[in-house]
Amino acid sequence: MLYSPRNTLFLICLILIISILPSCGGPSERIKEIEAVKATPSPTPGERPISGSFVITGSAANGMEPYTGSLTVAPKGDNYEFRWSTTKGSRIGTGVQMGNAVAVSFAATGGGKGCGVVLYKIDSDGTLSGVSTGWGDEKFGKEKAFHSEGKNFIGKYLVNVMGADDESSAEGSLKITKDGSGYDLEWNTGKPLVGFGIWKGSVAAASFGGRQCSFALYDITSNGSLDGEWGGQAAVTFGKETAKKQ
Repeated sequence: MLYSPRNTLFLICLILIISILPSCGGPSERIKEIEAVKATPSPTPGERPISGSFVITGSAANGMEPYTGSLTVAPKGDNYEFRWSTTKGSRIGTGVQMGNAVAVSFAATGGGKGCGVVLYKIDSDGTLSGVSTGWGDEKFGKEKAFHSEGKNFIGKYLVNVMGADDESSAEGSLKITKDGSGYDLEWNTGKPLVGFGIWKGSVAAASFGGRQCSFALYDITSNGSLDGEWGGQAAVTFGKETAKKQ
């Protein structure tokens, strides 16, 4: 065989290809790797973390009964556990998060059995897309409510509720009416349920389960602090609370 510059170049390229392929795992292995990458979904943007310790200041409606203290927030499954220790006593609660909003159902220590909270995102067409949880739960259920009568937040809705186990579901109705500074929510999905809550722009939150059940709706600020309002069925006004991360 005669060797020309062209033949020599061909042999060099062939040797390089043969030496590279084993280190790359061969064409079949590379195809598997590429397919694995394609099959892996891109991560969704994370919500702002809220776990940690906070120094809090707050008051009841109109700046009455001011208080100070501390708040500890810890993950509990898909939800969060909240513990307050303030100059007005201690409280414990269960919270859910959507985006930069978090809603908590809370009560005096030992008094929260049966309480729960729902947090809604209000879509541009008035549809309510929500998550809800009960006292001490580690998972949240989902809720979708479509306007059947009324406008803005007030009115009647057709509602579909999906349990935290993603298997149980119920359909029914939801009625929202104005009550003082807040709103009464009445669900009927086979078992009537009454709550009281707040509406702020594109989000709303309500507690349910009885007059002992209060709620807080916080905005999670860019520096990790919580800025919110709180209330409950025992009153129709709202207090304010700011929790600065330590």
